Amino acid sequence: MNTAFSIGVTCNESPLVATARKLAKKNLLPFVEYFNRKCFDYVLTLNSTGLHIEDIKRKLGSLKIDFLNGKLAYRLRHLKNQKQLLARAIGLKVNFSPTILDATAGLGSDSFILSQLGFPILLLERSPIIFLLLKDALHRALSHPNIPPFSMKVINIDALIYLKKANLVSSPDIIYLDPMYPHSSKSALVKREMCFLRQLVGDDSDAPELLKQALISAKQRVIVKRPRLSKYLSEIKPHHSLLGKQHRLDVYLTRFSK
Repeated sequence: MNTAFSIGVTCNESPLVATARKLAKKNLLPFVEYFNRKCFDYVLTLNSTGLHIEDIKRKLGSLKIDFLNGKLAYRLRHLKNQKQLLARAIGLKVNFSPTILDATAGLGSDSFILSQLGFPILLLERSPIIFLLLKDALHRALSHPNIPPFSMKVINIDALIYLKKANLVSSPDIIYLDPMYPHSSKSALVKREMCFLRQLVGDDSDAPELLKQALISAKQRVIVKRPRLSKYLSEIKPHHSLLGKQHRLDVYLTRFSK
């Protein structure tokens, strides 16, 4: 695994040490004893609650992707309200089950909501670290007894590479883009999760190019999530927009849907 920072894998629970060592070996990462973890910029820590990443040098704390608890659990309990905005953006109607590609997976929250609305969805994540966290969260959700079966997969690949290689036969009906929000001094946009994503993934400077490629690849539409008052991505005006409290969904119909 090639990264611009040092990262190791560790475990502080004896029954899981062997599993953590296998994870490190599979991903070409060093395994480090828990008490020696401070010699790295980041460590991936495996314990009974899942896989966490800990920021050692900047002391941002730890991050774990969790589809079953926290804010996402609240969204699941109020799925009707979420369904209104996301389903309208997708163009939900009777006997309509589009294939959806989330080209900027990130923490995967919106994709998990879409999967719980019954849509099969494929996530693309170029950061190998975020990919591992997503895989761990997905495994826990799929094996949870109270979560109904759903179709959600994640691939570690750059979305531009994936879309340029995909042919039109296998192209998704809908492509969902949630690129990194522009820098802002507002507290809502500098949360710990966003700090982690910026450090591990970057600023998504290729988002304008990704939108243009998505408009070529999607069979029906492209949906772009943006801050409510921000400019259109790449200054390309959508066919229509749906407004939420803090963000909006810009909907672009593709040439195949006309």
